[in-house]
Amino acid sequence: MPSTLTPNSVWSPDPILEAAESYRGQIIDLDSGRSISSDQFQRLRQHLAQSLKRKGIAAGDRVLVTIANGPMFPIALTALLACNASPLLVHVMTPPAELARYAQRFGVKWLISSGGDEQVDSVLEQHGMILAGDDWSLVLGRFSEPTSIPGPEFRGVPLHPTSGSTGLPKIALRPGFPAMEEARHYTATMAICEDDCLMAIPPMSHAYGYGLTTMVPLLTGASIVTTSKFSVGKLARILREFPVTILPMVPAHIDILLFGGGIEFGRLRWLLTAGSMMPKRSAVQFRKKTGVTVCPLYGTTETGGISVATIADGQDVDGRVGPPMDGVEVRVRSPANAKELGLEPSVGKIHVKSSSMMTGYLSETGEILKPWDSDGFFETGDLAKTVEDGVIHLRGRTGEMINILGLKVVPCEVEEVIAAMPGVREVKVYAGQLKSKGEIVKAAVAVDDGIDETVLKAYCDANLVYYKRPRDITIVAKLPRNPAGKIQVKELP
Repeated sequence: MPSTLTPNSVWSPDPILEAAESYRGQIIDLDSGRSISSDQFQRLRQHLAQSLKRKGIAAGDRVLVTIANGPMFPIALTALLACNASPLLVHVMTPPAELARYAQRFGVKWLISSGGDEQVDSVLEQHGMILAGDDWSLVLGRFSEPTSIPGPEFRGVPLHPTSGSTGLPKIALRPGFPAMEEARHYTATMAICEDDCLMAIPPMSHAYGYGLTTMVPLLTGASIVTTSKFSVGKLARILREFPVTILPMVPAHIDILLFGGGIEFGRLRWLLTAGSMMPKRSAVQFRKKTGVTVCPLYGTTETGGISVATIADGQDVDGRVGPPMDGVEVRVRSPANAKELGLEPSVGKIHVKSSSMMTGYLSETGEILKPWDSDGFFETGDLAKTVEDGVIHLRGRTGEMINILGLKVVPCEVEEVIAAMPGVREVKVYAGQLKSKGEIVKAAVAVDDGIDETVLKAYCDANLVYYKRPRDITIVAKLPRNPAGKIQVKELP
C-alpha cells in the first residue's frame, strides 16, 4: 500500500473547494438548452459527492474523468475533490485502449464519464448511471483492482497528463493552491471579474480550458457558456444571444472564422488564442475584417498561464505573447549549443518560476519528479527572445513534440502503441507540415507481409485518441539509419 502524503496547504484541495462553495455565476449549457444557477451548482455537486461516496469512492482513489465541456465537468471535478479522490483528467474522446493504459500505469480504480458513450463498456468490470440530481447523470464505472498504485497516496489532487518535451507522458500534479494561483494570475492580468462571461471552447480537461474556463470562473464568479462542439454558426448565435466577454480559441479557429459569415464581436474584451503560435498573416487579416485584435496567450500544463498579449501587443503577433502575467517570472537563457541549433544570439530557452507551478511529475515508477533548477525555474522546452519591458516572442521548440491545434503529441508514445501491434518490426513517428504551417502526425512503419496502411490506421483508431493518430502512414522496407544506428528523419517520406 503506498504511503500517504502528509496533508498540508500545498497538497490540499481546499482552495478549489472554497472557490466552488462561493461561486455565484451561471453555467449555460447550449447542448442541453439548460442553464445552471449558482444554487443548482451547489446542490448538484453536493448531491454527486454524496452519491459517489455511497458507490464506494474513497479518499485516495484515482478516478479517470472523461467529461465533455459542460456544467458536469466542474460539478464532477469538485465532487471528486470533496471525496478526497484524485481526478485524472483526459480528453472525452479518449478510446478504450488508451483509458486502460492510463488505468494500468497509474493505479486508477474508477472512471466517470459524460454517459451515452459505449467506449467505457469494454474497459470496466462494472458500470452504471449515477444521478447528480435534477435529471443530470453520469456513467460511473470501476476498473479491475490495480496491480500496483505508483507513488504515494494523493488525496484530492487533480492529475493532469502532460506530453512533456521528451519521453512518455507523465502526470503533472496540480493541487488546489497552484490551480487557484493560476486563476489569480489570469484575473489580475486581464481584470476578470464576476461581470465577465467566458466561452468554453477548448476542452475543460486540457490545461488551457481547465485554467481559464474552469478555475477562473470559480475564483471570480464569472459566468460560463459551454458546448461540446464548435461551429462558426453556433458561435455567431452565442455572441448574439449571450454576453460573452472572453473568448478562448486556438489559431486554427481564426482561419475558420475568416471564411465564415459575419459575426458580431461587440461585447468581447478578449479574443485569445493559445496552444501554438498565432500566424501574423491570419491575425492581420482578421483584424482588417472584424476590427478585433487577436491576443495570443502562452502557458504550459506544468506552469499554468505564463503570459498574454494585450490589444496593443496584438499589432505585432508574429510569435509575440506579451509580458509575463502578474505573479510570473520568466528568464530566457541561451543554451550551450546555441550555435549548433542555429539560434540567433538573443534567442534562448524559456525558464519559468511561478506560484501556479505544478508540485511535480508523477512517473510510471511512482517517483515524484521535480524538474526545476536550484532557483526554482522550470524549463518549458520553448525557444524565445525578450524585448522591451520583458515582452516574450516565441521562436519554436527544442524537442520533437508535435503540435496538433494546440494539443501536444510526443512521438515516442505513439511509437510505443504502434510497435505493440503484431507484425510491426519498427516504427518512427514524426511531424509533417501543412501548407497552412500547421503540423500533422506522420509515421513510417516497417511491417511483415499482409499489413498495409488501412490495417495500421484501424489499429491507431482503436488505440489512440484522435489527435495522436498519424494522418499519414507510409510502409517502408526499413527505417533509414546512420552508421551509429540513429534514425535519419530527414530521409523519411
